[in-house]
Amino acid sequence: MLLAGILLLVPAATIYAFHQGGVGYCEGCHDLHKPNGQPEPTASETADNTTRYMLKGPDASSTCLLCHAEEGKYYNVLTKDGSQYVPGGDFYWLEKTFTAMAEGKFYRSEGANHGHNIVAVAYGLFADSVNGNAPGDIYPSHAMSCISCHDPHGKTAGSGTNGKAISVSGSYGQSAPDGTIAGNYRLLGGVGYNGGSQSNISFASPAPVAVASSDWTETDANHTAYGSGMSEWCGNCHGSLLDQVTKHPSGNNVRLSSVMIMNYNSYVKTGNIYGTEASAYLSLVPFELGTSDSSLLDPSSTSGPGGAGNANVMCLTCHRAHASAFENIGRWDFQSTFIADSHPKTGDGGVTGNDVVNSYYGRDMVAIFGKYQRQLCNKCHMLD
Repeated sequence: MLLAGILLLVPAATIYAFHQGGVGYCEGCHDLHKPNGQPEPTASETADNTTRYMLKGPDASSTCLLCHAEEGKYYNVLTKDGSQYVPGGDFYWLEKTFTAMAEGKFYRSEGANHGHNIVAVAYGLFADSVNGNAPGDIYPSHAMSCISCHDPHGKTAGSGTNGKAISVSGSYGQSAPDGTIAGNYRLLGGVGYNGGSQSNISFASPAPVAVASSDWTETDANHTAYGSGMSEWCGNCHGSLLDQVTKHPSGNNVRLSSVMIMNYNSYVKTGNIYGTEASAYLSLVPFELGTSDSSLLDPSSTSGPGGAGNANVMCLTCHRAHASAFENIGRWDFQSTFIADSHPKTGDGGVTGNDVVNSYYGRDMVAIFGKYQRQLCNKCHMLD
């Protein structure tokens, strides 16, 4: 009987994953009884309506992190040492400020500049102290939380589901049974989403098309495959940063030229331009394939952009979505001539443990790319 009981427990854990179908069961996030038996406060009596919403944490992000900061879990996005190499990046880097003397000048890389400053008071994370609003738009920093981007209730657009039930997650490329639909990629807010209860905005662009690797660990052969719409979706909160005249071109309409495609596929590193399309993919410089068909996206592909000319650069080509070890949420250090001189580096103030190797997702950059590897912009531009 004991063995039978154990066997019954295994499939339940497998079948009923918390975000199965896009969103979890209510009690996963909410305490369905009023706190201490007291009446709920009105919206004016609590800054973020947390108690009013009966969340298990003191705020929305702290509630999400009850699971997503669990040590050792593949879905951990806030580790104690930056060791979880998830595509979006580790919020650990928000807690790290690095200092150094570089070329005779004092260098300081503030933790607040390493990522989106989510408010999660239970985890010591607070609003951006420098930017009152999102760079490039009006989204208020005090409202920044996990649910600024991720719709906690998993709706595909606004407050409806187009008349169909969400039956599968939209993150892994599954096909939804007839009469149902898949949720948005990573529960990202769709058209009409309000960006969380305090933002007073409405998303104009839909969630992007992408397919994630099932274990969330990013490598060149195990990564998120991006289809289309990421830059447009980021523009819901960073609109002016998509100005194609004054900013780096990015988005669905900015296709990589034939020269850029040739550069990406042949560029291996500084001094080596003899690569091939089949092995050209570099997860430090991802691209969108230029398709809205998720069945064409393969998270295990090592191929560079094909010759059809549909691939494009996007915001996440150069930046992480959550946080990174580098300023401006960069995938690499934008401030160093040589990647080997990136900060954080050994000897910098603030560096602890394996910060240096974790900053590049476990890569020994000198061993792989050489001491004189220049900026990874050259994967497309090849100007080194």
